[in-house]
Amino acid sequence: MTKKLLFLPFLFIMLLTSNLYAQPSEKDITNEFFKLYSIDPMKAFDYAFATNTWMERNQDAVDNLKNQYSNLLALIGQYHGYELITEASIGERLKLLSFMAKYERQPIRLTFILYKPHKTWQVQNLKYDDKFDEELEEAAKQNKG
Repeated sequence: MTKKLLFLPFLFIMLLTSNLYAQPSEKDITNEFFKLYSIDPMKAFDYAFATNTWMERNQDAVDNLKNQYSNLLALIGQYHGYELITEASIGERLKLLSFMAKYERQPIRLTFILYKPHKTWQVQNLKYDDKFDEELEEAAKQNKG
């Protein structure tokens, strides 16, 4: 009888903690994205957009983004990892995470807008650009005061 009494709280705790781990955080999404990205960037984009069921309605835009990005990758050399550039949020359910993907020729910025409408995070938007040099020059001008 005592073994059963000890087992029930243990089972309850296990079920509770497994439920907590089943819901990815916003950083879990970007970590998984870059894990996939190092192997196949297009699969990483598929993963990101699959977190948001509404993206299925806009598959043409997703395919267009992937095609443009694929063309860019052919021009910038080998991938050498990534780093977080900036993080911002509005409230607790809308976050921006911006990363620099490091390539031989030049860096690429990947910016994620992540949204948690109810219980789980989803990629609301994912953009890329390569305008680092312009921003760096503008920041230098601002610092000359």
